[in-house]
Amino acid sequence: MKKLTFKGFLSQYVKELSYCETNDIRQLARELPEKNYRLVEPLVLYALSVGKEGYLRRVAEDSFLLAESFRFEGMDLDRVAFLLECELGNETGDVPFNYVKVYQGYLYYRDKQKHQNHTKMLMRNRINELRLQKNISLYRVYTDLGLNSGCVHAYVNNGNVKGIGLKTANRILEYLKTA
Repeated sequence: MKKLTFKGFLSQYVKELSYCETNDIRQLARELPEKNYRLVEPLVLYALSVGKEGYLRRVAEDSFLLAESFRFEGMDLDRVAFLLECELGNETGDVPFNYVKVYQGYLYYRDKQKHQNHTKMLMRNRINELRLQKNISLYRVYTDLGLNSGCVHAYVNNGNVKGIGLKTANRILEYLKTA
C-alpha cells in the first residue's frame, strides 16, 4: 500500500470538505463566501502544495481568504509541514491552530493502520491470557464464532495482525470474556 503524503491528503481532504467535491481552486474559492469557512486552511495548504497560491490570491473574492493566502508566502510544502510538526510539540503560536488541526488530521490518517495493529497486538495478549485462565481451546473459539481457522491461528499464535480485522479481534476478546 502506498504511503499517504501530505499533498495527497490535502487533495482528498479539500475535495471532501467542498460542497462541489472538486479540487478546482476557482470553484473552491467561490464556496467561501457561501459560509464554507472550514475550507480556508486546507485550501491555502492545498494551493501551496500544487504551486497555485498566486492563482488562489487572484481568484479569492473573500478578504479573509486573501489575507490567509499570504501566510506561507515564499515557502514550499515541506517547509510548512516542518513548521506544523514543530508546532504540534511546542505550541509556540507561530502557526494558527486551524492549520495544525489539518496537519493532525493528516497524521491520524497516515498512522491509522499502525495504531490499529498496535491495538490488535494488545488485544492478542489479553486473548492469550484469558484463554489460559479459562482453559479454552482455539478450536472452540473459531468454531463458535464462525471464523477462519488459519487467520485465527496466525493471529493468536504468531501475532500476524494483517489477517484479522479490529472488529474480529474484539469479537474474540468479548467471547473469551463472557465464556
